Amino acid sequence: MDRRSAAERLFAGPGETRARLRRTDWAATPLGPVEDWPVELRSAVRTVLPSRIPMLLWWGPQLVQIFNDAYTPVLGDKYPEAIGQPGAECWAEVWDELGPLAQGVLDGAEATYTEKQFLLMRRHGYLEETYWTFSYSPVHAEDDSVVGVFVATTDVTSRVLSERRLETLRRLGTINLAGAEHPVTDACREAVRILADNRADLPVVAASLRGDGTEMAPAPTFRLESGAPAQLTEFPLTVTGWPEPVGELVVGISPYREFDDSYRGFLELVAARVSAILTDALAYETERHRASALADLDKAKTRFFQNVSHEFRTPLTLLIGPLEALLEQGSLPADQQQTMAAALRAARRLQRLVDTLLDVAKAEADQLQPAFEPVNPAQLTAECAAMFGSAAEDAGLDLRLDLGEGTSTVISLDQEMWAKVVLNLLSNALKFTHRGKIGVGLAVRDDELVLSVSDTGTGIPDTEQGRVFERFHQVEGTAGRTGEGAGIGLSLVSDLAAALGGAVTVDSTLGSGSTFTVTVPWRPVDAEAKSTVGASIGADYADEARQWVPRPDEEAGDTGHLGEARVLLVEDNADMRTHILQLLRAQGWQVDAVADVDTAIERIAAHRPHLVLSDVMLPGRDGVSLLRELRSEPSTARLPVMLLTARAGAESTVDGLGHGADDYITKPFHPGELVARVRVNLELSWFREKLIAAGEREAADLRRALDTRSTVSEAVGLVMAAFRCDADAAFEKLVSFSQHRNIKVRDIAAEVVADFVAAIGEEAQADGQVTDADSRP
Repeated sequence: MDRRSAAERLFAGPGETRARLRRTDWAATPLGPVEDWPVELRSAVRTVLPSRIPMLLWWGPQLVQIFNDAYTPVLGDKYPEAIGQPGAECWAEVWDELGPLAQGVLDGAEATYTEKQFLLMRRHGYLEETYWTFSYSPVHAEDDSVVGVFVATTDVTSRVLSERRLETLRRLGTINLAGAEHPVTDACREAVRILADNRADLPVVAASLRGDGTEMAPAPTFRLESGAPAQLTEFPLTVTGWPEPVGELVVGISPYREFDDSYRGFLELVAARVSAILTDALAYETERHRASALADLDKAKTRFFQNVSHEFRTPLTLLIGPLEALLEQGSLPADQQQTMAAALRAARRLQRLVDTLLDVAKAEADQLQPAFEPVNPAQLTAECAAMFGSAAEDAGLDLRLDLGEGTSTVISLDQEMWAKVVLNLLSNALKFTHRGKIGVGLAVRDDELVLSVSDTGTGIPDTEQGRVFERFHQVEGTAGRTGEGAGIGLSLVSDLAAALGGAVTVDSTLGSGSTFTVTVPWRPVDAEAKSTVGASIGADYADEARQWVPRPDEEAGDTGHLGEARVLLVEDNADMRTHILQLLRAQGWQVDAVADVDTAIERIAAHRPHLVLSDVMLPGRDGVSLLRELRSEPSTARLPVMLLTARAGAESTVDGLGHGADDYITKPFHPGELVARVRVNLELSWFREKLIAAGEREAADLRRALDTRSTVSEAVGLVMAAFRCDADAAFEKLVSFSQHRNIKVRDIAAEVVADFVAAIGEEAQADGQVTDADSRP
C-alpha cells in the first residue's frame, strides 16, 4: 500500500478539510508518513473527523495538529497552514495561555475544562478579542503513556459580548435622578461613568451638551480613556420635543473587534438610551421647577388667605357691633328689625367663613397647632348637638344623641377644634338630609375617642368618597338643602382631626345616607374640665342651618291679590329669599317663593307666573338647568326668566344670557336695580304677548278676507259666463243684486256659487238616470 492510498483511506469522506488532509505531505511533518502512524493516532483521527463539534487533535511532543471540518472556521486566516503544524507555531500569540495547559495533559495531568477563556488571537489580520470554552483530554498509548491531546472547543465570543453589552444597557437604566441638584448634567455624567466601565467595548467615552441658555445649561465634556481606539464615532443626543440634538456622544471603537452590524447596533442602543435618560432628566428638572413654583404659589396663596382674613376682621367688627347694638335697643319697627336681623346673620356668616379660611390657611402652612386643655368631651359634644335641635325639628328630622360609657371623663383636648369638627359634620348632615334622622354618637374604643355622625340623607357616590375631604371639592348634582358652600367644611374636619392626632373616614351608600367617623387619641387627665365653648361657637352654625329650612309663609304660595303680575322666586338662602320677597311684594306683585328647581317646576305647572327670578347656585339642579327645561317646553318657551348669581364678571353674564336668560343680575345688587329690571322684563313680556296676540288676530282676519275674496271671484266668473260680459260688468250686477235685496255682496256671491254647485249636482244626477234607462234591455 502506497502512502497516498493510506492518507486517502484515513481521511476519506466529504468536506474541504478532509480533502486538504488527504493532499497534505505528512512525511514532511514530525508525524511522518501516514502508513507509519501508530494505531492510537489512527484511532484518534477516526474519532475527531466525524464529529460535528469543533475538535482538534494534538499529537506527539510537538502537538502536531489534525482537526475536523467543524474546527476549520475557528482558525480563520491560519487555515490551511495549520494542518500538520505544531500547536506552538499555529497559536503563537496565545501559546503562553494554552501551552502550559496542553503540556500538563501530556505530562500525565488530568483532563482540563475552561469556560469563557479570554484570548487575543490573530486570525483575521488583526489582534482579535475572543472567548472560548474548551477541554483538553489525554490520548493514551498501549503502555498508558499520554501520546496526544483531544481538544473540544466552542467559540463563545458572541455570547460574552452580548452579555457584557446588555449589562451596560441595564446599568444605564438604573440611573436615579432623585435629589440631583442638576438633573440633566448629573444624568449625563452618570451615564458616561457607567459606559466607561465597559472599557472593552468603549475604550473612549466623550459626551457634551449644548444649551440654549434657558432651559438646558451647557454641560462639561467627560472623557475616560483605556488604550488607543481604532477609530471614533459620534452619535447625536436627542430629547423628545426638541427639534435639534442637545448634545453628542463620542465613543471609541475597540481595535480588538470588527465594527460589524452587532457592534454598531450596540452603540446606537447606547446613544438612544442616553437620549432617553436626558429626556427623563429634563422632564424631572422641569417638574421640579414646576413643583417649586407651585410651592411658592401655594405659600403666596396661604399668605394671601391669612392677610385677607385678618383684613376682613376689622370691617366685620364695625358691621357686627353696631348691628348687635341696634337690635338690642329694640326701638326699630318690626320690618326694619327683621331686615337688620338678616343683615347681622349675613355678617356673622361672613365672619365664620373668614375664620374658616384662616383655619384653612393655617392648615396649609402646617400652623394648625392645638391648644390642649382639660375638656369633658360628652358635655362639649352634647352642647354642639343641642345647637342644631331647633333646625332639625323645623326640617322634620329626628336628631339623636348617644353618649357612650366613659365619654364624660375629662381628657386633654382642644375644645375649639373639637367643637368645629362636630358642628361642621352636623351642618353637613342637616344640609343633605331631607327626611329621616341624624345620629350623633360618642364612644371610647381602643384608647381612642370615637365620634360618629350618621344621617339618612342623599349619600355619596362610590367614585366620590375618596375625594370628599379634598379642599374645595364638591360632589356635583347632590340635592342638598342649599347650593351654597365653598367645599371646605369636610376638608377642615380632616385637617382638624389630623391636628388633634386623629383621622376622619366616611362610609356612605348613595340614596341611603352617610356616616362620618372621627377618631382622636384618648388622653385622660386628672383635672377639672374647662367651661365649654360649644354654644358660643355653634350659634352661627345653627343660625345658618335654620336658613336652609323653608319658612311656612314662603311656601304658602300667593299672599293675596297684590296685583296682576305673578313672579316665581327660586332662592335657597332664606335671608336672601325674604329680602327679595319684601322688595317685590312692595310693588304690588304676587310673589311665590321656593328653594329648589323641582318645586319650581311643580309651581309653574300648577299656576304659571308671568316671570321667573332664579338664583343660579341651587341645591341639586341649578338655575341654568331650570332655564333649559323651561325653554325646551313650548308652553313655557316665552316665559321671562331672570338669573341671579354671585359669580361676577362679563363671562358669567354672557354665559347666562347665552343659555336663553332674559336678564342676568350679579350679587350684590342694588334693590332699585332689581325692581326696575323685573318691571322692565314684565312690561316687555306683556308687550310681546300683546303683539303676538294682535298678529294672530290679523292673520285670522286676513284668512277670512282671502276666503271671501275667493268666493266673490268665483261668483263674478259665473256671472260673466251667464251674461257674456266682462268682469267689471259682472261685479256691477252683483252689486245691483245686493242693493236690490239689501244683502251684502259676499252673501250674494255665496248664493250664486251655491246655486251653481247645486245645479251641477242635479244635472249629474239626471245624466246618471238617463244612462241607467238606456242600459235597460
